Amino acid sequence: MTSTSPGESWTIRPDRGRLRSAQQYDLREQNCSAILRTAMRRGPIARSELSGLTGMATGTVTRLTSLLCEAGLLRELPAEQEHSAPGRPRTPMAIDDREFRVVGVHFGLRRTTVCLLDLRGRLLAETRLPHRRRGFEPLVAQAVEGIQELIAQAPGRILGVGASTGGWVDREAGLVRDHRVLRWHDVPLRDALADGLALPAEVDSSFRALAMAERWFGGAQDVDDLVSLFVGNVVGAGFVLAGQVFRGFRAAAGTVDHLSVGVPAAEVCTCGRRDCLHVVASDLALLARARRAGLIGARGTLEHLVQAARTGDAAADALLVGRAELVGTAAGALVDMLDPEVVVVSGGVVDAPEYLPAVQRGARAYLRDKRPVDVESVVRLSAFGTDGVAVSAASVILDRIYAAPSEFVPSLLELRYG
Repeated sequence: MTSTSPGESWTIRPDRGRLRSAQQYDLREQNCSAILRTAMRRGPIARSELSGLTGMATGTVTRLTSLLCEAGLLRELPAEQEHSAPGRPRTPMAIDDREFRVVGVHFGLRRTTVCLLDLRGRLLAETRLPHRRRGFEPLVAQAVEGIQELIAQAPGRILGVGASTGGWVDREAGLVRDHRVLRWHDVPLRDALADGLALPAEVDSSFRALAMAERWFGGAQDVDDLVSLFVGNVVGAGFVLAGQVFRGFRAAAGTVDHLSVGVPAAEVCTCGRRDCLHVVASDLALLARARRAGLIGARGTLEHLVQAARTGDAAADALLVGRAELVGTAAGALVDMLDPEVVVVSGGVVDAPEYLPAVQRGARAYLRDKRPVDVESVVRLSAFGTDGVAVSAASVILDRIYAAPSEFVPSLLELRYG
């Protein structure tokens, strides 16, 4: 920036070399991200295939894969000789899962679940922490303690922590805006975990985290239009549309707990209606009805209700079937609105997978007079079973690592400038 005399305007003269360097930095980060994401989804994969799938020149792929290998994010596997292809053997590239780890932490109603994953999303260790005290600060302190104990017992270098919980979560701000069940309002979950653990942290809603996890390393890896419907103590949905997680203008997309399913409950919802998905189909509503009917005791859980149904209690089974069909109604409504390729159902509603057919039956009934849909193909169980919430929480930080690897592995940044 220069000025010639008083009263004259400043003239901005950019450092062209610095701008070019920054542009190269951004482009290389994007290319590294593309290589890692492709290796994650398609690996083990040869460099020539990486070049074809990413659109990069072979020389660029060779240089960047070498940097990523040196940084510990990729590794070469033993060379393979294809029987039909003479010449040099094929050297597959794969995500290096030997050193780096990520932590996932999910805050539920009665427990916090923490887990450790490698960079391929494989579960290495998990622990569940029944809540000792309620409130934001006690639950975060308990989670930090549990994470530290888990890390101390496992080898590897931790790159970051991904956290999820139900309700309205603003990922950009790092805040849980509203979680009525936990009574959290505008709490700084991201910063509290980052400060307590001295690690990078990311937060998102458990519903969006489940959608990301299914697309990253679950049963919907090649699906660009996906709905993840969770019905447990809380109710919500996560959307992947045209290959991108959809959060909405205020990060509130997926609030389906007040979606009408057309069947009134005895209880009145907080919104004043009786036919909301939460008040007719959540675990909390289901267990309240089961206790009133004498199917479980005052401290009875969903596991007790399922066990009663499995041992021949027809009333318990009918209650679970009815709930699953109502969830299917909601799934059908989401199919009708968004036309996804897949709806993944998770939470207490399908912790007992034998109730998936009832969910599909409800979806089929809703869609019957609207348009033809292969419900059995579209409406599926989560690939993660009861481990889904914690594993998916880790996908929140994995997604960031794969998008900007040099933020988490500084040696990659140093290598880039070499």
